[in-house]
Amino acid sequence: MLALKPALGLPWRGVVFLGWFGPVGVSALFYLTYSQEEGVRDPRLWAAGSLVVAASTVVYGVTAMPGRRWYARQSSVSGR
Repeated sequence: MLALKPALGLPWRGVVFLGWFGPVGVSALFYLTYSQEEGVRDPRLWAAGSLVVAASTVVYGVTAMPGRRWYARQSSVSGR
């Protein structure tokens, strides 16, 4: 998200919000699959990757509504 900030034209608040709720699980699964195709066969890698996906899902689920409310309040305060 930091690299896309200039192209998207978002304020820092929007970049941080999108970065927090971005597709962590999808990218983790992509890299796990890619590493397996490249010959990495360590089962601990899949265990760690699965833990990242599960933890990301839990953290997102717990913080999604409070984060959305905070973002809505900040947006209404700044007049955007």
